[in-house]
Amino acid sequence: MSADPFDDLLSLEDKFYDEGFQLGSTEGAKAGKIEGRVFGLEKGFEKFVEAGRLHGRSVVWAGRLPQDDTPDKPASTSEVQQGETHIAASIPQGTTSLPALANPRLEKHIRVLYALSEPASLSTNNTEDAVSDFDDRLKRAHAKVKIIERLVGEDSSLLAGIGDNLGQQAGGGSAADSSIEDVNILKARH
Repeated sequence: MSADPFDDLLSLEDKFYDEGFQLGSTEGAKAGKIEGRVFGLEKGFEKFVEAGRLHGRSVVWAGRLPQDDTPDKPASTSEVQQGETHIAASIPQGTTSLPALANPRLEKHIRVLYALSEPASLSTNNTEDAVSDFDDRLKRAHAKVKIIERLVGEDSSLLAGIGDNLGQQAGGGSAADSSIEDVNILKARH
């Protein structure tokens, strides 16, 4: 038995401090992992939305390129007639098409942009190499978009606020106020 009966009482504060520190450390590590995962999901989603937007623009620009008149493979006359009626049925009467883009340099830039932003070739792995490769491809795709915009004569400032406006309409607030944690709008049932 100890010599002083008050030793346990005098060391009570240290025991509570150590116990609180241990509980706080484990809870903090758990909360940090959750917060880090949510942050990673938000940033990953933003990057893939941007890659999808760039890919969509590359598809539109590629659609404006002049098509070769010679088909890659010979088609039978019935296939051509069926294809023509299908295309004619899908285009509403009275619509105008976008002006064609005829420039060999422009075509090369559009093909590179398409390859850089193609969703099937983008990696979703969470490794340093995959993330840096994705960021590099996104940066190069942005540079190609600027080049193509200058060659075509488009202004990117017209498209700058489109994504923000969609977020405000859906959530009712600004894009800065939204969070991935706000996705579930249903109340918890008790």
